[in-house]
Amino acid sequence: MRDKNDRPLFSVYTLGCKVNQYDTNAMTELLAENGFEQVRWGEEADICIVNTCTVTNTADSKSRNMIRRAVKQSPDAAVIVCGCLAQSDAEQLMGEEGVAAVVGTEDRKNIAAVALAVLEGGRRNAVVEIADVFEPAIVRTGNERTRGYIKIQEGCNNFCSYCIIPYVRGRVRSRVGEDALAEAAAMAAGGIKEIVLTGIHLSSYGADSGERLLDLIGGINGIEGIERIRLGSLEPGILTEGFLAELREMQKVCPHFHVSLQSGSDKVLQLMRRRYTAEEYAEHVALVRRHYADPAVTTDIITGFPGEGEREFEETVSFVKKIGFSRIHVFPFSERKGTVAEKMQEGRVAVAVRKERARQLIEIGKGLEQSYASGFIGKKANVLFEQQAGGYMEGYTDRYLRVRAKDAAEGEVADVWLETYSNGILYGHKA
Repeated sequence: MRDKNDRPLFSVYTLGCKVNQYDTNAMTELLAENGFEQVRWGEEADICIVNTCTVTNTADSKSRNMIRRAVKQSPDAAVIVCGCLAQSDAEQLMGEEGVAAVVGTEDRKNIAAVALAVLEGGRRNAVVEIADVFEPAIVRTGNERTRGYIKIQEGCNNFCSYCIIPYVRGRVRSRVGEDALAEAAAMAAGGIKEIVLTGIHLSSYGADSGERLLDLIGGINGIEGIERIRLGSLEPGILTEGFLAELREMQKVCPHFHVSLQSGSDKVLQLMRRRYTAEEYAEHVALVRRHYADPAVTTDIITGFPGEGEREFEETVSFVKKIGFSRIHVFPFSERKGTVAEKMQEGRVAVAVRKERARQLIEIGKGLEQSYASGFIGKKANVLFEQQAGGYMEGYTDRYLRVRAKDAAEGEVADVWLETYSNGILYGHKA
């Protein structure tokens, strides 16, 4: 039996993207600073926080299932729902049995006050209107021991026809560069060796403030203790000759570029309200490869968008093979309430067809990934080792290739001779 004077316990479950994980880390630190103690998910707790995602129907379903699971497995705990689904559907969530509070994508800085209020028996809808400034929340270490995520940008102004994110995350807001540099320095002091810059629309950083993404990257490049800088998802248009020439001079930047695609068909790209053609996308990737040797180029693709017939799908398949991605993330199209695509009826694709096309692209992606990774067999790669796995120490190269070796230690950055590849993993030994 816990004493009433014990520190209140909380657990957190995070769904969705790296931005959500960053938000969770920020809330976790705020709760700890205000007298709460974190326990693992599923352990006895006074507060259970579910940080939700709503980017697809599947994400919605997973979020709702996790909320119900939290209520069921911790009937004596107060359940707080946070994140994108909370922002979009607060009233319905407040009506769910066992939900004590909702906090959207704003006002996370007050999570401790919300948690204290529900511990006293209150119920609270804490979803507020999205502000036009970046909400400050500094993560000093997060839950990572080797890699730290820093959110430098929030929101999106593009309003692609399929996307709910601008409605639940708001318009573009950029973080003050000095704040991000201070966070990176604190992470370096805590032993973090790799910084990942993330945001909802990273390429828009500075559009509202006049600050330059390259200046921020350069600042982090100069922080002692940081050995790698990895960039989050980028739009192809940012990858110009000038941008890449300047970026290449920053030696800590990883040659790994996640460049959003969504479709290889110009017709579908136009229907999606994407701001490039397939040919323009290919030109930007060619520039990346001109500046970096064997860079990892990864992407996202949506299958079965309204208007994607067999011809358009085959155009995407051909384009994916032509580019030769090192990895692709594939999602069947999902109608999101309130978006333009929800109302598109002409050329609507059956759900089963969307899923089958996704399956085909996933298989193609596996082949491309194997081909890219196998090209490094017999070569030496720099690996940041992070955890034990299957009797090996496991980590990632600067190109985000997964590597296992027996003679390494957690947190070590070492060169590894790569010898074999199996099921998405390269195996080798330290050089």
